[in-house]
Amino acid sequence: MNINNLILLALILISLNISSQHIAEPCAFDRLVNNPKLNKVEKIIQQGVFDQKSNHDLRLIPVVVHVFHLGGVENISDAQIESEITVLNEDFGRMIGTNGYGNGVDTDIRFCLAKKDPNGNCTNGIVRIKSSLTNHKTYERPLLKQISFWDNEKYLNIYIVKSIPGGTLGYSSFPGGPADEDGLVVRHNYFGTIGSAASSLGRTGTHEVGHWLGIYHTFNNSCGNDLCLDGDYVCDTPPVSTANFGCSISNSCNNDSPDLPDQIENYMDYTSETCSNMFSSGQADRMHSTLNNLRPVIWSQSNLVATGCDSLYTTPIVCGVTANFTSLNPEICINNSVNFVDISLNYPTSWQWYFNGGTPSTSTSQNPQVSYSTLGSFDVKLVITDGVNTDSISLSNFVTVTQPGTGQSLPFQENFESGIFPPNGITINNPDGEISWELDSNAFVSPIHSISLDNLNSTNYGTIDEVLLPPLDLSSNGSTPYMKFKWAYAKSVSLYTDEMIVQLSVDCGATWSQIFYRSNSGLVTGPTQTTPFIPDSSQWKSALINLSSYQNESNVSIKIMNVTDGGNFLYIDDINIGDKALSISQKGLESEFSIFPNPSNGNFTILSDTYKSFNQEYHIYNSIGKLIQIVKIEKGNSQVLVTSLPKGMYFIGVNLNNKQQFQKVIIK
Repeated sequence: MNINNLILLALILISLNISSQHIAEPCAFDRLVNNPKLNKVEKIIQQGVFDQKSNHDLRLIPVVVHVFHLGGVENISDAQIESEITVLNEDFGRMIGTNGYGNGVDTDIRFCLAKKDPNGNCTNGIVRIKSSLTNHKTYERPLLKQISFWDNEKYLNIYIVKSIPGGTLGYSSFPGGPADEDGLVVRHNYFGTIGSAASSLGRTGTHEVGHWLGIYHTFNNSCGNDLCLDGDYVCDTPPVSTANFGCSISNSCNNDSPDLPDQIENYMDYTSETCSNMFSSGQADRMHSTLNNLRPVIWSQSNLVATGCDSLYTTPIVCGVTANFTSLNPEICINNSVNFVDISLNYPTSWQWYFNGGTPSTSTSQNPQVSYSTLGSFDVKLVITDGVNTDSISLSNFVTVTQPGTGQSLPFQENFESGIFPPNGITINNPDGEISWELDSNAFVSPIHSISLDNLNSTNYGTIDEVLLPPLDLSSNGSTPYMKFKWAYAKSVSLYTDEMIVQLSVDCGATWSQIFYRSNSGLVTGPTQTTPFIPDSSQWKSALINLSSYQNESNVSIKIMNVTDGGNFLYIDDINIGDKALSISQKGLESEFSIFPNPSNGNFTILSDTYKSFNQEYHIYNSIGKLIQIVKIEKGNSQVLVTSLPKGMYFIGVNLNNKQQFQKVIIK
């Protein structure tokens, strides 16, 4: 498999601040170590270390910094960004007279803010985006990249945000991950050493870039056994049992000879910034192996010329403004709105927009919202100026407006018993192209199938995998509509938890509202275990969501989302949207009779001692609970032959012991 298709993006949860703040949970990166896909990358890095010489040529890395902000302190200054680049060069260069001059080595790696953008335009390597995405959620990471992303083979992309949940200071990708999710995300007050980061020494960035270059935590895999072939896979870093905080001397492992104390000075521990001051020679070897084998273009001379980081490039006295814009929702339903995002370079001070077919037709806002009441495709033009220089960009057919029509009438029911996946009308969105929702027959459900997602082996942390239902007409219900489904889930480790989110859209997916959320104890239905979770019949919970706020909508999109965080399997079954009353698929399934074979070709046997003792009739219902056939059974006969029904899922209903009981049956 091509290494660029290996999904290895890891959340790196850092605590390197001056006060030695304790992190809420261990670094999610540690969950990747035993994953076979990561092992492929690890073998490449280790082979590169073995093949290369101990001395390295100097490597220069072009950097672009994308600042997401709402106009507050998170809109950090150019000077604060430049101070972080200075810290990176001091730390990776072990520069004398700086905080980075410790007992380690000069890694022969340096960093340069790009001077040319991907189109060759003059830039200072900084893009500023006014967006609420600055209040960052890890599962919205792809949205950052959709708005602003420069080719990761040529630039190290760094994203600055206002906040990250859980006290996280930053996280990074690991080499070999998906291209459009490559890079770092860092909180503004831990990036640089001045401005909003005045209380920081900038080592969060150093730590994160270490991961981006293929370096593990020093406490990876705890003490390990072989100092070179496990742990952090670096021979000259002493083994460390658990993360160190503060600057206290510790010797947490005794399996090295000579027995050395923990290397608390190493940037890849969690020790305070005040005592972090070194990379080891072995870590430098891994970095260069990563650059040589997994990131070979970014430091090449041709790329340094293309990005303006070569020594012969002369920066213009003034970089003129460069117009550019984007949108997360350029495809909408009629009478809905598009939100435009300005991503122009070099600090324009005014904006003039022109919207063919839109309302308003013009705007001077930086990020306008425009509605469209006519079907078709429409051009958009933006003209910007800084008072001296002017630039413009026109994009043909940028906005597409369609007629949504009316959604599918209620009730909607899906229990995945057709054996076809995805079922007709349901769409599976798997953005990383790797582990996704699958049809599952391992779980103990009645009768056979559910769907599941393997978070245990998924490595692209923060990625969303979606089950998108067909458009639905909630106004067809005639009463308050409800959404019901069952789920089962367990954790792999107590501190790791995946998320399940249900979102709803009334504008053809342009915007989404959260209508259901579960994580941690609210999501768990089974015991924590490091082996794959397979739920029994008692380890399921049910969701009941009131959709009264949307009962007049005739085109509603609903999706169930899994957000991966290295937990365990999540299962979904029996999705029902309609009345609150239980559907036929949800009642009476703990019945006193059984059917086999199931699935069958229409010839099956019903087993029940009570059932055989007298003349009886059974009812056949279709998948939405409509009675379609009544068949009489004579005493002593348990054989049933159905030849007139099409392939699909049905329910067999029988009156036994003064109660109605049901079983699902598949005819194939």
